[in-house]
Amino acid sequence: MNNADTAHEDEYSDTLIEFLQMIWGDGFLSPGGPEAARAIVSGLDLADKLVLDIGCGIGGFDTLLAEEFGAQVVGIDIEPGLIYRAVDRVRAKGMDQRVKCSLVKPGPLEFADNTFDVVFGKDSWIHIADKRAFFAEVFRVLKPGGVLAAADWMCGPQPFSPDMEYFFKIEGLTYHMDTPEHYGQILQNTGFVDVTLTDITDTNRELAHKEYESMMSRLKPAMIAALGKEKQEYFVEDWRALTVVLDKGELRPGRFRATKPLDVNRGAN
Repeated sequence: MNNADTAHEDEYSDTLIEFLQMIWGDGFLSPGGPEAARAIVSGLDLADKLVLDIGCGIGGFDTLLAEEFGAQVVGIDIEPGLIYRAVDRVRAKGMDQRVKCSLVKPGPLEFADNTFDVVFGKDSWIHIADKRAFFAEVFRVLKPGGVLAAADWMCGPQPFSPDMEYFFKIEGLTYHMDTPEHYGQILQNTGFVDVTLTDITDTNRELAHKEYESMMSRLKPAMIAALGKEKQEYFVEDWRALTVVLDKGELRPGRFRATKPLDVNRGAN
């Protein structure tokens, strides 16, 4: 992962990890769980392809890409607590030969040029401040003809409203958001071609509202039993704040895909 985003290390507590899996499924820490991953790689042939998952979390996406799509996966993250869980998950599933998850330091990617067929990401690059430097590294490690396939939390035009600032505060995570339009510009300026961006705000808005209602009803007893009443109330308020910024269009989740040209010089600016 790129640049000196050391403030992001160890932000995912045991309680947060447990809660997010209650909402999105075992092994998943971001909206949509496995279905969202399938949407990101839809139409790609990943059989025996080497995939780099940047910001792999606890490994749910990595084992899914290996099991369902036949990929060889390298997952990396900067938080020790996440990687420990990812390694345990891979081992428990007997997938050590297809999935490798490793702890890395913030900074340039520690891989050779032209190494990976696909670079994958799911709602983790929001934590990276210097998007230009980051995507330059993604471009570098992709093979010519390789594909970037990812989703991330983006935003509407700044400045942020008090509702958005409150959402950041209650989330308690380090976020560096950018607009979808700027993402597209950065990707093109980096040298990527066939850049596509898909706004999935409506899908995530509907999902978040259903989750919010469930947290106040069906999931409430399980949350209190596992997390305690204080944490249950905290996460319910967090989700209320999430629905507000999604409803206002200030939080704009999106998927994007881009290709490194076979003739790299053709795509570079």
